[in-house]
Amino acid sequence: MSIKKFFRLLWKEQCAGCGAAQALNGCGFCPACVRNVVEVENPAGADVLHIFRYEGPVKESIRRFKYSGKKYYGGRFALLASDFIRKNVREDFDAVVPVPLHWKKEFKRGFNQSAIVASRMAGILNKKYLPGVLVKRKNTSSQTELSVEERKKNVRGAFRARRAHLIKGGKFLLVDDVYTSGATVREAKKTLLAGGAEKVIILTLAKA
Repeated sequence: MSIKKFFRLLWKEQCAGCGAAQALNGCGFCPACVRNVVEVENPAGADVLHIFRYEGPVKESIRRFKYSGKKYYGGRFALLASDFIRKNVREDFDAVVPVPLHWKKEFKRGFNQSAIVASRMAGILNKKYLPGVLVKRKNTSSQTELSVEERKKNVRGAFRARRAHLIKGGKFLLVDDVYTSGATVREAKKTLLAGGAEKVIILTLAKA
């Protein structure tokens, strides 16, 4: 699926980037915003993969998904992410796992955006969906204003692996929305590996 087709499915009435009344080129963004959609070039063999840069229209779309209750965006992101995986990941995996939120944060927001994307990706890719093998046991403070080292310390020990019989020897695709320092997803991966996973590939929708 092309980027333009993806955004045409996602927004039909106004530009998500600048708020124009219409997307003049027929996709979700006006022509000026389309030019600001930047794909990430992932190095060969990377264990962390990203689809877009977290900036401009992409940043706005993810923020609306997370904070404006537009849960249906998750299905569109899942289609795009699944297409990305088919084209860029040659190594097979057994199941898709979302990076979990602490239950208090998920209760406040009403959903886990990564879980929505991951569950629909599993269906599209015909893989198992295993949200219960990883839980966030520590309600960490926001990472936004922290340094790289502070971020690592903030999430250290934040996750717990469960259901060892589902993890042992498994190969997993770990899905999150935004990658900043990588502290959160790498701690989640570390927890799965410590729980017996053989391989963990990380995919994020966007890299800050």
